[in-house]
Amino acid sequence: MAEYGRKRRGNSRFIFFFILILLVLGSLTWASYAGLSKASWLNIKKFSISGNECVSTITINDLLHDFMGANLVDVSSSSIRKQLLKLKRIERVQIYRLFPNALKIKITERKGFVYLKSYEGDLFPVDENGMIVEYAVYPSKEDLPIVHSQYPSRKLHAGSVIKDAFMKRVIKLQTKIIAEKPDFLKSISEYYLDNGSVVIVDATYGTRVLLNDRDLSDQIRRYQFVQENGDINRKNILDLRFKNQVIVRPEVR
Repeated sequence: MAEYGRKRRGNSRFIFFFILILLVLGSLTWASYAGLSKASWLNIKKFSISGNECVSTITINDLLHDFMGANLVDVSSSSIRKQLLKLKRIERVQIYRLFPNALKIKITERKGFVYLKSYEGDLFPVDENGMIVEYAVYPSKEDLPIVHSQYPSRKLHAGSVIKDAFMKRVIKLQTKIIAEKPDFLKSISEYYLDNGSVVIVDATYGTRVLLNDRDLSDQIRRYQFVQENGDINRKNILDLRFKNQVIVRPEVR
């Protein structure tokens, strides 16, 4: 029994010293952090920004202005991220500390999928989830099909999501076109609603085209064949939704 008691006292001594060491290490770590968080040589002097194409580096630097001069150790990554995510074009932000005085910021952007055209004729870039985002810094590089709508411009702003059935159908159809016939995307100028159907306007010929999301490759093949071998009146609508058929009818709007 005496031997058992001595082992217990030995274990208790070991646990005491272990806790003491942890406390000392914790105190040293805190003291080091406190010292570094006040060191002027660690104040931020530069932001290294990458991944942005639609948002200008100048705009990002403007948003980060209040963080210039902040301590690299003490600055809050979540605060920086929250500030940048105010721009709906920015989907994700990765932050890396580059000692002694720089922050590396990698941006992941939302890309425009279509333009939503308001009742007044203004264009608003919309991503693949239906969210309106800010204009790209070089809009000419974002050549997107136009979706006609009756929304007033005053109700359309970055961050709002277009949830109506027509937009959902357009996004679904264009997603399938990109997956099955990506080269056809550059032929699409506009989408509009005609008697409950989604109509595509051909960017090259001006022809109106009706497609559905089944057997798209075959429908587009038939359309391209007719364009190359037929004499199509641009005021007509080509309906390719029925298997092995091309139905030509006048447009009624």
